[in-house]
Amino acid sequence: MAEPASHTEILSEDQSPWGMDCQPFGCPHCHRVFLANPSHLGVPCPLCRQGQLEPQPTRMRVTEPEKLLPFKITQPQLQSIYEGFISGVWIKPEDFTVDNLFQRTIPLFWPLWLVDSDVNGHWQMEAGFDYQVESTKEVYVSGRWQSQRQIETQARWEPRLGEITHHVDNIAVPALEEHDNRHQMTGNYRLENAKNFDPNLVANAFLEVPNLLPEDAWPLAKPKVDQAASEICAKAADADHIRDFALQADYTKLHWTQFYLPLYTTCYKDDEGQPQILIVNGVTGRIQGPRLASQKRGLRIAGIIAIIAGVFLLLTLIGLLLTSLFPPAGIISVLLGLLGFGTGIAAIVPAIWPGQWNRKQDAPRITSRGV
Repeated sequence: MAEPASHTEILSEDQSPWGMDCQPFGCPHCHRVFLANPSHLGVPCPLCRQGQLEPQPTRMRVTEPEKLLPFKITQPQLQSIYEGFISGVWIKPEDFTVDNLFQRTIPLFWPLWLVDSDVNGHWQMEAGFDYQVESTKEVYVSGRWQSQRQIETQARWEPRLGEITHHVDNIAVPALEEHDNRHQMTGNYRLENAKNFDPNLVANAFLEVPNLLPEDAWPLAKPKVDQAASEICAKAADADHIRDFALQADYTKLHWTQFYLPLYTTCYKDDEGQPQILIVNGVTGRIQGPRLASQKRGLRIAGIIAIIAGVFLLLTLIGLLLTSLFPPAGIISVLLGLLGFGTGIAAIVPAIWPGQWNRKQDAPRITSRGV
């Protein structure tokens, strides 16, 4: 059994936790909640860009976070990241520019829980111990059979059981319902590079408030605590491998703290004027999000090319009419006809390319939580 998680409190809309100059803001569209400087009142939500932030009370643990991973990606590096991301798109929406992405960039920290626990109980498992087996294999080489010596590593499995009394520290547990999606977009972080939480490291960034409180996150934490316990038991048994690990334990002295991870969010508007959200890992620079082409611009370009093709074909027709009066006009009209036909075929490319490109865009996207 696990001890109940420590209680939460209601942070009113004008309260500032942790000695910071910040207050809770909510997005009326996606219902995410952030801690941010009061100057951010009315700005677009960093993660949906469809609602404007407004003050609201929120339920949260007001204990100061334990760790924070600082930003390492600088503003000049961001510009280079955006340039590389955009460069692969031939026909982009007019709003999809490096300048727009850069101007709309918002730094944000998103949360994990760190949980410590005493684990006291009984365990059992099958422990695997490696050993080597020597054998020979017949191979046909240079017209005759030869025996080749080979050594294989196999595992011997034996049952093991025992008791465990151990303390595990800093098990990372999701603090957001959309944790898997967020992690898919940002990729991995090196948590060992974290620093103790310091409001000065937050600067003007947003802090996303967990929507999984500790009591809700414990079912996700328990398997991770058990995994840490299994590694301890495997080490105690001097096993090379384990399987069918089972643990009956009490989990006591649970201690929950927050860990904040850095990312940048930005956006551009697609053909329909809808914001498309991009996420940049604030440490590695990995960028994810929809990289869409513009069907409208493609059709516009195709129309311009088609008009040019029509002009060539019209000149071809005029040349054919003048052939009886000016015989060389026949040769010119044939050339213009071929040019017009080729240009007309080329007009198909920008018309169909954006749709084909967009259908292939299967990169992860920020979870939509609009109503």
